[in-house]
Amino acid sequence: MLVSQYWDIPVYFMEIIVKNCKFADNHLQMKKVIYIESLHRPFSQQLKTTKWVCEYIAVTKNKITGANLNLGFYFYLITVLQREYLKEVPSEFNGLPSDSAINNIHEYFKTLNRKQLFEEVPRIVKSRTTALEKQIYSTYKAASYYVNLAKDKFELLDEKNRLTSDGLELLQMKSNFFKLSNSERGFYFKRILQADFHLFITHCLFSKLEKRYNLKKTADFQLEFIDKFLMIRHFNFTSSSLENYNVVRQYWTEILNVTDKNGNIRKKYLSIIDQDGCYKVLFEQITSLFSKYEQENFKTRKSYLINKNKFTEYYKQSVKNNISDLGFVNLYDIKKLMHMSQDKFQIFVSDFYELEKNNINIFFSNTVNSIDRRERFLIRNRPVIKIKIK
Repeated sequence: MLVSQYWDIPVYFMEIIVKNCKFADNHLQMKKVIYIESLHRPFSQQLKTTKWVCEYIAVTKNKITGANLNLGFYFYLITVLQREYLKEVPSEFNGLPSDSAINNIHEYFKTLNRKQLFEEVPRIVKSRTTALEKQIYSTYKAASYYVNLAKDKFELLDEKNRLTSDGLELLQMKSNFFKLSNSERGFYFKRILQADFHLFITHCLFSKLEKRYNLKKTADFQLEFIDKFLMIRHFNFTSSSLENYNVVRQYWTEILNVTDKNGNIRKKYLSIIDQDGCYKVLFEQITSLFSKYEQENFKTRKSYLINKNKFTEYYKQSVKNNISDLGFVNLYDIKKLMHMSQDKFQIFVSDFYELEKNNINIFFSNTVNSIDRRERFLIRNRPVIKIKIK
């Protein structure tokens, strides 16, 4: 489902939006936040599946009712995938049915006529027991999500299951059956903006944040940002869902090659945003809010990372220069090189242990070769004076 919520955009921004936005009468109208409420991992990952849905609509001469859309496309999908898998099997399926499952189902379907097919599959979907029936259920479920992505999320079909102008545009683009062409990448980027602008751009911004601050996961930070700054409250009680949906968004960014190695959105995609007055304004607004959020929440983190790099570098230097005891380096030696006060260094060492203990092996010791009456540092209330990092 595509969701829009009111967002407090300044008046002068709104004047530009109303004047320049191509979608003023559609999703981007008047202060609305645009995001996809739910995505399926892995069945929503493959963007190319939406083109197959459009191709099915294009080759079907009869009117397709709502009840028959998923089922009709499912039979079409089994047929075309069986044919294409004979030519090429993807190295990774990522939400596509496996070639073995497709071959098994295709062989079984050959034994049934059309009437039997339309009766058998709904029965199997409701009650499946054999291995083959479970494969049919799984692949039918995948096909249903492909239709949902094409129709409800990207609006390539209208309410009467006819191709929209966007669906027709997609069909004009030539490409490999499984792989995206450059024109298709631009097309799908626009569809993602139209359906999921705020959460997709937010995901890209937080992906860059992960690289900048060497973070493993930022879902909690992202949840806080979209709640306080974008007023999206939908995920407050379903935070695990946001993580799953971000797996899909991350796959989209990778398959479209949206960001570079530093996490920046590539120029060709920024130009797509800049060419649309509405997207440009919304992008400026969200990046401004994000900068504010980063400044308020990551200033301390940035300071820690700078000190962490110094700390690890001075530790390595000490070990290399044999200023250690079997790899244990005196914390006072590192503190002296870092020019930090006793209190600040104590805070840093404690933070270093708590934040890095799951990534590297950290050992402490209070044993010294000669009398050292200097104050010990405390790690979880345990007095220490030496550290070893492995």
